[in-house]
Amino acid sequence: MIKLDEILSLKNCQFINPENKQIKSFSGCSIDSRKIKSGELFIAIKGENTDGHNYLGQVFKKKVKGALVNRKWYKKNKYKFRRNIFFVIEDSVKSLGELARIHRNNFNVPVICIGGSNGKTTTKDLTGWVLNDKFNTLVSEGNYNNHIGLPLTLLKLNKNHEICVLETGSNHFNEMKYLCGISEPNFGLVTNIGREHLEFFKTLNGVAKEEFALYDYLLGDSRGNICFANYDDIYIKSYFRDKDRRRVFKYSYNYKTDVKGRFIKFDKNFQPEIEITFNSKKFSVKIPVFGLHSLYNGLSAVAVALYFGLTGPQIRRRIAEYRLLSSNRMEIIRKNGLLIINDTYNSNPDSVKLGLETVKKYKSRNKKHIVLADMLEMGKAGIKEHKAVGKIIREMNFENLYTYGKNSYYTFLSAGEIKNNFHFDSQNDMTSFLRSIVKEGDVVYVKGSRGMKMEKIVDNLINIKL
Repeated sequence: MIKLDEILSLKNCQFINPENKQIKSFSGCSIDSRKIKSGELFIAIKGENTDGHNYLGQVFKKKVKGALVNRKWYKKNKYKFRRNIFFVIEDSVKSLGELARIHRNNFNVPVICIGGSNGKTTTKDLTGWVLNDKFNTLVSEGNYNNHIGLPLTLLKLNKNHEICVLETGSNHFNEMKYLCGISEPNFGLVTNIGREHLEFFKTLNGVAKEEFALYDYLLGDSRGNICFANYDDIYIKSYFRDKDRRRVFKYSYNYKTDVKGRFIKFDKNFQPEIEITFNSKKFSVKIPVFGLHSLYNGLSAVAVALYFGLTGPQIRRRIAEYRLLSSNRMEIIRKNGLLIINDTYNSNPDSVKLGLETVKKYKSRNKKHIVLADMLEMGKAGIKEHKAVGKIIREMNFENLYTYGKNSYYTFLSAGEIKNNFHFDSQNDMTSFLRSIVKEGDVVYVKGSRGMKMEKIVDNLINIKL
């Protein structure tokens, strides 16, 4: 529920209520005219591809109580909506964040922000899933991790919630600082530092500077906030070298830390089992997520759960019940005799390397097909990083590589004369070729940045008839 007073406290908010309707609160809010429900507040967002203001006619037909709109739009269109309630502000995106911060401060609940270059969505999902065994937990849906998605999650907070787990994503400097200013977290976790968004961050040091804005925020506050730290990441370990140890809860596979992990084995589905040591006690837990990625995603979630007082048996049972919540991230699809590894949500050099290592280690008597598209937002490092992927594929002795995209052409060139190495200028050509070459029992790994829309390739493979 969002109270009227919260909205009216927004900076320079003008309340338009022509018929003096009695209104004290809204049941929630939405930026999607297709999904909004009666009783909710519609927030009109002007984005790159669409403008929510254009759908206000449809919104009010659903008996929505009111809408938050930009002043510039309202001045031009107010005569079309003489009987509707409006909250008129300068910038609806900034006001969305401001409203979320105001709403968040109505609830005295721990807020955990999870950032990092790789694995943050799965780590967030796992962490929320485990904590929900003990606490009523609000978890951000899917990849709601930016200046719009994070506030929308916070606005769902209600009096029944006991903890909140948010994902924080950034691809430009100062975005993490902005998200922290909205969510005001008490706890934070950075999964790792990797080669993401190099077009904007330039170097790994640039990536670390932006991701560590979360830790900077937490340690710069006097409330005794806690940072969860993966000590196997050299950048994270170095960051905490001279920090107050009382504010850091450490976990690792390789060092003596608060929570110590030990890899035991992968099962037949390539899901890892790990042993956990905490306060001199040991317990094992199986992470039901395919791939090498899950080693750290799982350990991160376990560390947070232990800090918040869950026991080993609780954690083991709860994680065993987990099912992948966010699609397109190392999602295993067994269909029509194929094993398809759908890793199409996003892509950067480190996540590609880890994905390839996973496929290499996965035991199969049949062929393994590597299907790759461009890693976007690499900037000047793009050609170099795509060439490096090709070299890795060649050194790992993969025999079947199929690439699509302008920069992936350099992956194709760098892979050289492996047995089957093909580059495609269109997804249709790639799909047609894959349909002709894959056989029952084969493994197909599909990876690419979100903008390359490689999920279309996955969809076509799912519907193939061998």
